[in-house]
Amino acid sequence: MNLNDHTYNLSPMANSGNPEEQIDEDAVDDFMNYQPESKKRRLTVEQVRSLERSFEIETKLEPEKKMQLAQELGLQPRQVAIWFQNRRARWKTKQLERDYSVLKASYDALKSDFERLQQENKNIRAEVGNYDQWMNQ
Repeated sequence: MNLNDHTYNLSPMANSGNPEEQIDEDAVDDFMNYQPESKKRRLTVEQVRSLERSFEIETKLEPEKKMQLAQELGLQPRQVAIWFQNRRARWKTKQLERDYSVLKASYDALKSDFERLQQENKNIRAEVGNYDQWMNQ
């Protein structure tokens, strides 16, 4: 039985007892759980290497270059475009992580200097206080 060749009335009243009108529960389950097969294909190592080399040269592709690269690698131009889009997103994330690390190191150094200067200021104030006491004796 092919689901595309039949229509089903799933109401409880549809079951009149006639075998031809009986609902094929397995067919209904198959219909309700149907998921199309994924067309996602993994790229080969060589395709990824080639795409990475191209990305190192330029992070955005002109349409002509995209078509050429797709043809060389046996991919659809859309696959190449999506790969570059995803790669730019990963590159941006890594760049943000690097920028954060640099800024955090700079902040930590400034904070350390600030705390050292605060302590130095406190020590100098204490010395001045001691000097004032000595002078007023």
